[in-house]
Amino acid sequence: MCKFPGPVLAAIAGSLALAMPAGAADYDPPMIIEDAPQYVPVEVGSGWYLRGDLSYNVNTSVYDDPFGLDVENNRFGGGIGIGYHFNDLLRADVNLSYVSRDKFDYDDGINAADLENRVLGAMVNGYLDLGTVVGFTPYIGAGVGMLYSKHEASVDWTSSGIDASFSDRQYEFAYSLNAGVSYRFADNLSVDVGYQYLSAPGMEYLDFEAGTVEDGLDYHQIRVGLRYDLW
Repeated sequence: MCKFPGPVLAAIAGSLALAMPAGAADYDPPMIIEDAPQYVPVEVGSGWYLRGDLSYNVNTSVYDDPFGLDVENNRFGGGIGIGYHFNDLLRADVNLSYVSRDKFDYDDGINAADLENRVLGAMVNGYLDLGTVVGFTPYIGAGVGMLYSKHEASVDWTSSGIDASFSDRQYEFAYSLNAGVSYRFADNLSVDVGYQYLSAPGMEYLDFEAGTVEDGLDYHQIRVGLRYDLW
């Protein structure tokens, strides 16, 4: 066995001691790979909702009971629409609705008359939801849009020699004021009960008894509907 002199061993030991820190400095620390963030798909249509409503006109029609004769006044209506939640407080929707229908028929075997008026609406409404308590959310709102009316009349008044018919269509600006409360009874389904004042100040109608043409139709409506959120 070859023996190294003491000075040689001391030199080797010193060299190793000097080499150790250098080797430690060159050592790369372990790489830490963080978990990638979980992918969350973007919901298509989030915030959108569909709605359907039934309405009842509380006020009396301007075509009710001319000359003391019976008129068929259909006070029930309905509508469909699509809306969007901008945030927890603000939302808006577009609605197409059937507003009312009035029909008058008279025939005494000599004289006959047939008159009918129908009103449809297209409105954009905005709402302010006033907070939710145990599922109930009161709201107020307003809207603008248009009402369409169609008048049709056919008169064969033999005793006076009158035989005429006419048809008239109107498209007039309308506005609405709304208030009500909704209740969420499922994750994406709510029932809505409210009041709507719907007015078309420029829409003309015939005052039969006065024999004049007047301006302004309005409706006081009770509305019940469903809203389905497309979450």
